[in-house]
Amino acid sequence: MAKNKKIEEASIVDEEEKVEKKKTRTKVHKVSKKEHVEKAFFVQRFAAFIIDIFIISMIASILAYPFLDMESIQKLNESSTEVVNDYMSQDISMDDYVSESVSISYEMAKKQGVLSLITIFLNILYFVVFQLKNNGQTLGKQLLKIKVVSNDDSELTTNQLIFRSLIINSILIDMVSFAMLLFASRDVYFYGAGFLGMVQFGIIVISGFMIMGKTHRGIHDLVAHTDVVRSDVVKEMETCEN
Repeated sequence: MAKNKKIEEASIVDEEEKVEKKKTRTKVHKVSKKEHVEKAFFVQRFAAFIIDIFIISMIASILAYPFLDMESIQKLNESSTEVVNDYMSQDISMDDYVSESVSISYEMAKKQGVLSLITIFLNILYFVVFQLKNNGQTLGKQLLKIKVVSNDDSELTTNQLIFRSLIINSILIDMVSFAMLLFASRDVYFYGAGFLGMVQFGIIVISGFMIMGKTHRGIHDLVAHTDVVRSDVVKEMETCEN
């Protein structure tokens, strides 16, 4: 009995040692993987950002074109040019110039409301749904060989991409601006949308400087707990591990 008990105790100790060794190997593997993952360069991220914006803009324009009153839009563009010329030639006062500009901008936004709505919808589909299904990559990121990952080595989630896109892809600001267009007065929309546009521009500029810094993470990355890494390096590591 005593001998059997000693054998059982030795077996338990061996199992505990195996579990501890497995945990240690897993921990070392995670640290090693994190150390070897290379953050994407600013140039790569910026180029991918421009490509993605171009893709969304082109698709949105094509989809919205049948619903736009191009004749009215053209007339508003001509009116805007005339107002600028009248102001430059001092035919109208500063107050009249501002009033005319606000009216034209407001009418232009209303005429292009369908385009704004389609753009918001496409941004959600592209930067959240498609990017999640495509392993953290948009078409721009694929071309530049970078991808979005969770910064704690966990699987990338829908919520993380939603938070990122609301901030860096201006989905939130576009939605607020569209709501103001529908429900606010002309002046509230004009100055409100202008202010929100400056906020979005500030976010992009600040995030750009942050990405060029030591952490290589923008405001959207900090909020969403994400990183953007080089996908080619990740693939090389996975191949070596296999």
